[in-house]
Amino acid sequence: MLSRLMLSTALLTTVFFHSNVQAAETEFEVAAPTAEALRQTLKDVREAREQGLTDHVTVTLPPGVVLLEETLQLTPAEVGNGLTLKAKERGKSVLSGTIGLKSLGKNDQGQWRFALPVETDLKNPPRAVIIEQEMQTPARHPNQGYFRIDKAFEDRRSGFTTNPGDIPDELSTDTGYCDLVLLHDWSSSRIPVASYDAETKSVHSRGPIGCAAKHYAIDHFEKQPRYWLEGHPLFADQPGEWFIDRDVKELLVVAGDEKQAPEVRVPGVEVILHAAGTDKSALQKLTLDGLVFSGSHFPMPAGGMATGQASVHERRADDGSRPSGTRVMLSAAVQFEIAENCRIQGCQFVGLGNSGLWLGQRSSNFLVRDCRFEEIGGNGLNIGEENNRRINGKTWYHVAPEQVPTNNRVEKCKFRFCGEILPGSVAVWGAFNRNLLIAENEILDCPYTGISLGWMWNKNDTPARDNVIRDNRIQYTMQVLSDGGGIYTLGKQPNSIIENNLITDIPLNAGRAESNGMFFDQGSMGFLIRNNTIRRVDKSPLRFHQAGTITARDNRWELAEGVPPVRYNNTPEENITLENNTVIEPQTRIFLIGNSLTWDTVPSRLEEAVEWHVDCGKPLEYIRANPDAPCVGTSRIWPIALRSAEYDFLSVQPHYGSGLEADVETISHWLKMQPKAICVIHTGWARSAELAEEYADDDPAGPPTHSSAYYDELLSQLKERFPEREFRTTGAMHLLHSIEQDIAAGKAPINMLSDLYRDAIHMTTSGGRYLMHNRMRQTLGQPLIDGGFGDIDPELKAYLDRKLAEQSN
Repeated sequence: MLSRLMLSTALLTTVFFHSNVQAAETEFEVAAPTAEALRQTLKDVREAREQGLTDHVTVTLPPGVVLLEETLQLTPAEVGNGLTLKAKERGKSVLSGTIGLKSLGKNDQGQWRFALPVETDLKNPPRAVIIEQEMQTPARHPNQGYFRIDKAFEDRRSGFTTNPGDIPDELSTDTGYCDLVLLHDWSSSRIPVASYDAETKSVHSRGPIGCAAKHYAIDHFEKQPRYWLEGHPLFADQPGEWFIDRDVKELLVVAGDEKQAPEVRVPGVEVILHAAGTDKSALQKLTLDGLVFSGSHFPMPAGGMATGQASVHERRADDGSRPSGTRVMLSAAVQFEIAENCRIQGCQFVGLGNSGLWLGQRSSNFLVRDCRFEEIGGNGLNIGEENNRRINGKTWYHVAPEQVPTNNRVEKCKFRFCGEILPGSVAVWGAFNRNLLIAENEILDCPYTGISLGWMWNKNDTPARDNVIRDNRIQYTMQVLSDGGGIYTLGKQPNSIIENNLITDIPLNAGRAESNGMFFDQGSMGFLIRNNTIRRVDKSPLRFHQAGTITARDNRWELAEGVPPVRYNNTPEENITLENNTVIEPQTRIFLIGNSLTWDTVPSRLEEAVEWHVDCGKPLEYIRANPDAPCVGTSRIWPIALRSAEYDFLSVQPHYGSGLEADVETISHWLKMQPKAICVIHTGWARSAELAEEYADDDPAGPPTHSSAYYDELLSQLKERFPEREFRTTGAMHLLHSIEQDIAAGKAPINMLSDLYRDAIHMTTSGGRYLMHNRMRQTLGQPLIDGGFGDIDPELKAYLDRKLAEQSN
């Protein structure tokens, strides 16, 4: 039975009542993408509950950005027996905690001016804003990388001397605020600079650097630790960088070549959505479906913060002093507490100043599935709680172990660029959990650990047990800090399994302690580690520190020269059982840059370790200048890729719209970033109707074409610049020209060259891609493959194989 009831409210809300024998469901539609309309709809739901509505309720949000000025609260009063808050179109409904800034035009220094909100505290200004829908921290010095201190002050806490030339003599906190970010081994301090003395080259911090424990002293782990500075107007020297002008209460952005002012939004809400039950009534069956959460505030105390791992931190008072040694977790944009049987599916947590999602105390039977966590200041996802909460004066799990989060699942999510503000943060943090499943997720480009499980630094019993981490792909973690791993554990967790994970690309530790594929830290025991693959880790794949009994079986790992497979730190070797683990050969590393003609070589089916940056229809010059949003979503953008890895092959594909001089300069720039890579010039090809004309073009200096003359001159100039470098070419254009000649001579089993094209310029997904994929394989020295390209006429396949054989001769 279906009936429709129109409710008379300040904003007209349509409510649909559905009922059937199996389950009753009621649907509410939010009238407009505004905070007022959303709150009115939730008020209608709450009133309907009070009037006896027990159905599961679905609230649908229209496309648009809902700007919240305060936290959206959900309680059992609205959720009742179940509530779904969903986007009408997945990914199109955004809940944002930001305030838009009014542009005041451009000043004489080439900076866009924006008026700050009246309520902005200039003594503690924002540390992250959203510019053109991307979160950005303030202007940074140096622009990339780090400085190292010269020497810590005698107290090892209040500052340090710097090296000559590192800090501008003009730096003064009278002309703008300035934050110091100092890196300890596995954590960081973010403390305002009190002053800089150019004569003694001394940086004085507003309060003590590092957490209270002795090992957080400035020079405990390294005598010259790394640091950078943020926020001062002196540092704003590149387009897009921003700072606060305190004198006129404006935010200024360094202009590029854009004609209009960028959109700038300042986060004002720390927690966008908070869903919580009570001791008497847990919140039940709340589903978040297809929503985007963006623009939460990073809660920087005026006196700064000193962090431990995974975003726990000591907060400083306004004067920089340490009120206590208590550490708390960074808040999250979306927080659940005392909640059960909830689902978060198809949601995005992007551009957030704090952490992304937190399933907090007493949260059980959750499913987090198919979500994206990206550009996040703290942790991507928290599951559980630390040990601060007390019941009758005792740690919560000693009194009520049944409150441990249980039966939670995190599946098929993608985590990238977590820890953007606090680099000691992790992608997934699980404290004390029982029956936690973390499976089939992808974790990329994080400054510290990928998955952190456990929160007890000894072998004492806790409720943590029966947890599983399986089938995850964890790459490029530990990119900034040390003493962690792709997977990191703490404490006793009986019957827990870590299996079938791929962990790659953990660099040599920049700090004192090793970074590893997996690191089983203090108290870790009860784990079975099996069937994992670990590649390109500069130190040992496994490390154990004060660990108990653990078994590692049937794992496969690469080993760097002279590096043992296992490192034992204060762990008796008899505690660790190693069974049938094998050393595997290193993979060849390949990176391809190009457009859809590179994509037509099907990079994903090449052997070895292959990554790409593919932007449809774009020449190399454009890709160099605009790397941030390639059309192929699986791209690893070249600035990050070429800085974070050493490749054996670098394939580049020139195309229309550039020119010889620009292509030489662009390719040279990339070759300098990869000094050991063999360079492959993928020639691409012309449109089928113009191939003969382009092939015959003998003027390399004219508008770029896919001609032999152009590529011969390109290679000549590159070889002159890089005489020791090996260059190869796919010769794809020459291959198609040869086929066109065979067609004209009646020697090919097709009537027209366009039979290999699916449109004017792209190859068919069968014979065309079969040809180009195998030609790329030949160029890289890989064996050819037969299948996987649909039904190719046997006669055509035999002919294409002969043409490929001619290329290899």
